Amino acid sequence: MNGRRRVEVRFLPDAVDDLRRINERHPAVAREVLRVLSRLEAGTLSPTRLTSFGKTGDLRDCGKLLVLVDGSPEHRIVVRDLGAKGFEVVDVVVVEARADDLAYLLAGLRLDRLVDPLRRSDAQRRVTRIRRLLDSSDPASG
Repeated sequence: MNGRRRVEVRFLPDAVDDLRRINERHPAVAREVLRVLSRLEAGTLSPTRLTSFGKTGDLRDCGKLLVLVDGSPEHRIVVRDLGAKGFEVVDVVVVEARADDLAYLLAGLRLDRLVDPLRRSDAQRRVTRIRRLLDSSDPASG
């Protein structure tokens, strides 16, 4: 081995759905997501640790990976760290557009980090609104 630590990458069911939806609309983005996750798995890429915010909840056990594709939307992958030594085992929680912190809002909701019912309700409304805006601006949707 060359000193790089391999990472076990697993997907939450909602993240699989995210990837399927992205693949239907933007196959190039879906391919890039898989390339980024392959680099993570090989140990050549590390997530940037997230923090705790009122609008997302405490995501300090999570990290983000950037997905950039020329001419296509910019996306984020949010992974949850399950390892004892830092990102050695991760769950892919969200694969989503960067727009208006959508990926982080979804991570907070999916990981049940928004315990206040008002904040949870607000986050769900924001997710719905952001997705509607993204769908209406997507040339593949109409």
